[in-house]
Amino acid sequence: MRTSWIGPRGRNILHVGSWSLAAKAAAAANLFLPIPFVLADLGPAQFGVWVTLVSLTTLAGFLDFGFSNGAMNLIAAAHARGSASEVATIVREAILALSRIAVWLVLPVLAALAIVPWHHLFGLPETLSGECRGAVAAILLSILAAIPLNLSYRAQLGLRVGQKTFRWQAIGQLAAMASVIGLAKLHAPLAVLTTAAVAAPTLASLANTHLLLRHESVRNAPLLDSAQRARVRRNIQGEGVMFFVLQLAAALAFTSDLVLISSFRGPEEAGHYAIAQRLFSVIPLAFSLIWAPLWPTYRHSLAVGDQRWAMRTLSRSVVLAISLSSVAALTIALGFHDIVGLWVRAPFAMSGLLIAGFAAWAVTESAGTAIATFLNAASVLKFQLVTACVFAVACVTGKVLAISHGYVEVVPWVTLATYLSLSMLPFLLYRRRIFASVFQRKY
Repeated sequence: MRTSWIGPRGRNILHVGSWSLAAKAAAAANLFLPIPFVLADLGPAQFGVWVTLVSLTTLAGFLDFGFSNGAMNLIAAAHARGSASEVATIVREAILALSRIAVWLVLPVLAALAIVPWHHLFGLPETLSGECRGAVAAILLSILAAIPLNLSYRAQLGLRVGQKTFRWQAIGQLAAMASVIGLAKLHAPLAVLTTAAVAAPTLASLANTHLLLRHESVRNAPLLDSAQRARVRRNIQGEGVMFFVLQLAAALAFTSDLVLISSFRGPEEAGHYAIAQRLFSVIPLAFSLIWAPLWPTYRHSLAVGDQRWAMRTLSRSVVLAISLSSVAALTIALGFHDIVGLWVRAPFAMSGLLIAGFAAWAVTESAGTAIATFLNAASVLKFQLVTACVFAVACVTGKVLAISHGYVEVVPWVTLATYLSLSMLPFLLYRRRIFASVFQRKY
């Protein structure tokens, strides 16, 4: 590969991406390897609850009200301009803001833990009410802790030292996998297995936050004056709120499947669906190796006026995403039953329509995320807000109708149809206007 083709930004993406690969490999191992052990230990019903609860840890990604993403964009631009004081101010202001959010949410979380009949919500008998409540407590408390701690991940990407954060992510995922498998073999109950799944990643995030605060751009740089700090806070909050709405819309559309299936059809069917969903999730998980370091790199290039690199990279990333995801999705779809048989070590029936839907959605999601990575870095947020909110409402409505009438196998097709018509089509129609506004803006 020619140096002139990838350049210094490309080399940084490859370097960070290689460490991201290690972290994602650890995450993939943690996603798949504990499944047969937990299933054998808890049985189908409690396994469905466990996998649903663990999937809810993604809520921490939007309970920060988008401040982490907004801070990352600002950090990347300030770092590109060489303003260490601005970087230090952004990091400290963002941590303070996120810590306040976590504190505000403590009382509602404690009230929900005490009042909500969680065992009834997840379809478990009353004899397991204590276990279910303990498992939910572990998830909700880990989500609260993650709100300020997850900033280190975004901030280090903005500083172009993402390899440091991915090392800690890999450690946390591998430790979680080992503890869950070990405890499942010892026949640990639901609450213990759920706690084991989230404890190690939380501790790894804590260690990584400590590392961020010791970074030279944060520890030694003087802070901006009070007026400039107020401006930084407004900028973080302004972009953050818009990112929050985007994240909320995505969470409603993409992570509601298991909760809806568990509520309408029961936890056992949710567990079956989760196995197919997790298998195809390998594809977006693999592409996140590229998207994670590419986002702040886009922002860096826009901040220094290198628009040509940004557009060329966007085109190549979309082509790469469609090509590789198509091959991967077809491979998984054709070998689905054999792969699952080896994975869960038991015969497993799955609708061909559901498998095809997951395959088609994996390709579409890969292309859409390639485009969204650029739009997020360029702060094209108002357009995305409108399309994302309309898409989320239509998507969830379609899923509720399908699942309530017993058509679980069409759920991925609902996601695909609503996304293509309400998100991708508007972008294609307005893309020229969007790019023109990006290149006129100063970052």
